[in-house]
Amino acid sequence: MNIVRIADKVLDGINIFLEFLMGILMLMLVVIVTSEVIRRYIFHDPTHWASEFCRFLLIWMTFTGASIVTRLATHLSMGFTIHRFVNKTLSRLIRIFVVAAVAVVMIVLTYYSGRVTLLAGYRSAPMTGMPMYIPWISLPLNAAIMSLYMIAELLKEIFGREETQQEVPA
Repeated sequence: MNIVRIADKVLDGINIFLEFLMGILMLMLVVIVTSEVIRRYIFHDPTHWASEFCRFLLIWMTFTGASIVTRLATHLSMGFTIHRFVNKTLSRLIRIFVVAAVAVVMIVLTYYSGRVTLLAGYRSAPMTGMPMYIPWISLPLNAAIMSLYMIAELLKEIFGREETQQEVPA
């Protein structure tokens, strides 16, 4: 079994975990919002922390979802327009450049968002009292995962693309 297949299985496992995490986050959000609506409009007793906690859940869901669609390559792209007008070699070079650029951006984002989280994450949220590094860590963590995904995709584009196309049964 070659290294590309092993790496794909590991990255697919990470993505399955992220999908599971996304389901848990969504379930938590639905339960909290539903209970808050019931408490607010039926019992006239709203909680002070629900709005802030739901905001933090949405932050986690946003960046976790970005990681998931990065692995599945289902995010919005304009590649179909370029690749219609150029030959296969140039199209492959464009894909390599784009994936490499995204990988570099994700690595830079991981580094600087991690620094910000470490520098200012000690503050506590006003309503929940939760340390702010808990919602903020979602960006460097998911950016690191997206970096791994992009590096793996770059390696596949450079070294393994012909292999994977030949192995697919017709």
